[in-house]
Amino acid sequence: MKTAPTSAPRTDVQEIITNRIILALENGVTPWKKPWNAAHGAPRNYRSKHVYTGINALLLGMLPYDQPYYLTYKQAQELGGQVRRGEKGMPVVFWKVSKKEDAQGKEKKVAFLQYSTVFNIAQIDGVEWKLPEPSSREHTPRQAAERIMAGYADGPRIQYLGSEAYYRTSTDTVTLPEASRFHSAEDFYLTAFHELVHSTGHGKRLNRPTLTEKASFGSATYAKEELVAELGAAFLSNTAGLDLAVTENNTAAYIESWLQALRNDKTLIISAASQAQKALNHILGITPGYEASEAGAE
Repeated sequence: MKTAPTSAPRTDVQEIITNRIILALENGVTPWKKPWNAAHGAPRNYRSKHVYTGINALLLGMLPYDQPYYLTYKQAQELGGQVRRGEKGMPVVFWKVSKKEDAQGKEKKVAFLQYSTVFNIAQIDGVEWKLPEPSSREHTPRQAAERIMAGYADGPRIQYLGSEAYYRTSTDTVTLPEASRFHSAEDFYLTAFHELVHSTGHGKRLNRPTLTEKASFGSATYAKEELVAELGAAFLSNTAGLDLAVTENNTAAYIESWLQALRNDKTLIISAASQAQKALNHILGITPGYEASEAGAE
């Protein structure tokens, strides 16, 4: 059995991933609101223990497997296993950085988007899996969500009033309705996280162009910033262990707006997921020990 290619032209891998997200949306599923199994943790590589982040966490979290452990075809072979015939893997992307000289002879770094294909351990035979016991939480998901909000060290001022939720750059404030006005506690925290992710783009924090540049409602820049906030809110909710299945369903118009944005820009979902991961890291005070959005697929 031949292994899947480990790299492809940039547009190819972006199209593969975008089409998977589009298919989910066309079936009425908002993939970033489909959390991974909180009892077993985020998707990760079985051998290296690397926890997938950004778009890779989103893609693997969409899959219907009980265990969040994955291997490349080669890794499965090295453990004495074999991917079952006919099983289909999932691409995970990573940036490969190389150096080259520009026209003036100055050295610069160039990043190339590549991917590997991984398979869930449920798709692999011949390995005696040694799986850790599910870790017990010291805090309930709602307590964890409160700790995330309180732990945002340089975060904006939060005020509770009115019936609308929004982030205002000029005053660096997040305005939220009282929690009692939401359908569920999960809806409240998801909304709060959405606005807090917006705040990470402020010039004094991550200085994200999609927030700092003036963009009209419905523009490509506006759509990307909203997608960053949507993904970041989902990533934070999953980190807290919130059950997003109980949150209110998205309207058909909402889903259609994302479909249109994704169809118009094949680079959107990967870029937005990368920015959402950076926002999560900022809110949680995490300094990644790697360059780019994913430190290799293995």
